[in-house]
Amino acid sequence: MIQFLEEIEQHFEKWYPKEGCGVLGVVKGSLKWFPCDNVAEGEEDFIVDSRQYISIAQRCDIVGIVHSHPDASPEPSKCDVDQCNTLKIPYYIFSYPGMELVKLDPVQEEKPLMGRDYQFGVTDCLEAGIDYYKSIGIQLPTRALFEDDWWDKGLDYFTDDYIKTWNFHKVEDGTMKENDLLIFKVMANVGNHCGVYLGDDIFYHHAVNRLSCRENVYPFWVKYISGVYRYGA
Repeated sequence: MIQFLEEIEQHFEKWYPKEGCGVLGVVKGSLKWFPCDNVAEGEEDFIVDSRQYISIAQRCDIVGIVHSHPDASPEPSKCDVDQCNTLKIPYYIFSYPGMELVKLDPVQEEKPLMGRDYQFGVTDCLEAGIDYYKSIGIQLPTRALFEDDWWDKGLDYFTDDYIKTWNFHKVEDGTMKENDLLIFKVMANVGNHCGVYLGDDIFYHHAVNRLSCRENVYPFWVKYISGVYRYGA
């Protein structure tokens, strides 16, 4: 990463006093720096523009998340630690303008599927689905960085094309089989929730402000289903 330090510092200067951010990716065997926009509203946080992140992830293997702590120590915050562990990608945190660097490596944690507290981007519906599929031997790609409340911001993440990158394909007749991925539109015009069908009218999911659990699809949740997707179909 040393070869990109000047570019990274210039990017941080551009975004100051907000946190600057970007990602490191491997392209044809070579490390490359991708500067990104910080779409966070406050000055003491960063959210990589999700559209940029997904586009980069489709072109290379992302191996690092880079961001600055303006006028502060590069020591990781609790949010940094939580997100690093969830994404399972190292974080490279710089003080700015001092450019002191701390590398934060993810800790691989095994979380129980049931009874998780909800925290967007850390323990949410997508992470629950990723961990469920891992428990049955299906390894999904590292999750993208989603913006919270994306359905109110003109963003649409759970598209057929994006879900195909996980090797899931839409079941056109909507019939459900065990381990199918369910996408829901809950009071929204685009998909904003997901779960896994377990069979016999039961699905697993993690809804906002609730613990992760199993629930009946009928009669409440079925009316919000916008798509059924099957792995490897």
